[in-house]
Amino acid sequence: MKVIFFIAGFLFSHFTCGGQNQLTIASFLSDAHQEEFVSFQRQKLYYFNSLSFDLPYLEKLEFRTETNEFDWRKQEYLLRVTPNSLRNIKAQKQYQQSVQYRTEMELQTAFGAALKERYDLMVDFVYLQQILLIKNKQKILLQDQVTLLKRSMALIDFDVLELIEATNDLQENSREILDLENAILTIERTIQKMQKSDQPILVKTQVLPTIEDLKTILAGIGQNSQIKHPELKVRSAQLYNNMLEHEMESSRSKFSVGYVQAKYGYDFEDPFRKSFSLGIGFEVPLKKSSQKELNLLRIDILESQSHYKSLVSNLSKEAFSLGQKLHNQIEKYDLVALQLEKGQSEFVLQEYRKIAETSPYALVQLRKNTLTLELLCQELQYDIMLSYMDYLDVLGLLGEQPLRNYLDRDLGVLMD
Repeated sequence: MKVIFFIAGFLFSHFTCGGQNQLTIASFLSDAHQEEFVSFQRQKLYYFNSLSFDLPYLEKLEFRTETNEFDWRKQEYLLRVTPNSLRNIKAQKQYQQSVQYRTEMELQTAFGAALKERYDLMVDFVYLQQILLIKNKQKILLQDQVTLLKRSMALIDFDVLELIEATNDLQENSREILDLENAILTIERTIQKMQKSDQPILVKTQVLPTIEDLKTILAGIGQNSQIKHPELKVRSAQLYNNMLEHEMESSRSKFSVGYVQAKYGYDFEDPFRKSFSLGIGFEVPLKKSSQKELNLLRIDILESQSHYKSLVSNLSKEAFSLGQKLHNQIEKYDLVALQLEKGQSEFVLQEYRKIAETSPYALVQLRKNTLTLELLCQELQYDIMLSYMDYLDVLGLLGEQPLRNYLDRDLGVLMD
């Protein structure tokens, strides 16, 4: 008896712990920073921040010595210093800060891409399962329909074509169920592989946003919401980097101090014969020697400007298109949902059952129509959620701080 209680207690604790360790939507989204390409960008940023790219005030320090008239007793010493101009030092510091900012934005872009991938996986996993539930209900009804038709084969008004059509519908439904089950299993395995875990995935469908919730969320975002996609910041930083490179090259091609030197000479035979002199050299660059490099850097600036403006235009068009698509999809969903509510409700089914002459086959057909509308509603909701994720991604809201769970009707904050 003790053994039985021990085994029962073990199983209870095992399943309880398993339930507590289930993978939730929020935890899966929060772990997007663990993706390999995100970790690479993070390491790249850490390494970059550990280095110093500041230009020193003294670029080169030279010490020279030579004999006068090949007499080692008449030795001369020369100290030469090559400084960096304050203009170059300032430009280099600005360039370093700009590259650091661009690296940070590249990290945000990588994280946003990882987060978007996880959102799409969760949307697929949740809504394909709901579609599968309706498909399984349809399968039962189709089986009942085929059974009823086979029983009525002896009747005068029996239509064999109707039986063939119903059988084909059942077979097609079975194939669709198989495809859905395989797709869901593949998604589940992908999620578990990304998490390096075989924990079951827990989805609380009651916290998922409804279409009415989406209407409120989209109204809060607004049609004229500013696009904050991190890729825009990357392109902007790249443009600024190119401008700083042009400025640094331009400063090198300007008149500047080349070196400052001090020279000291000593004659061993005549201690009073000592010489000390100071010298300064200037760099007078020729315009043609640097013009080619400046022209290439100017082309880089123009290309960066073009890429930035093109991205702004493309994102704006895509955001507008997705906004319109969402609006149309939601309108279509509302129409189908209203039709389902008014014309094919359970109340109507109950009323039909009260009619004595209503055949079981007619009730099956009515239920089939109801499930067809339910399936259409679910497929529309699935498409709406995918468009919703694309819309948030284009606007740059998915990775915006603080991170929010857009698969939560309350938009709860994700904790890393």
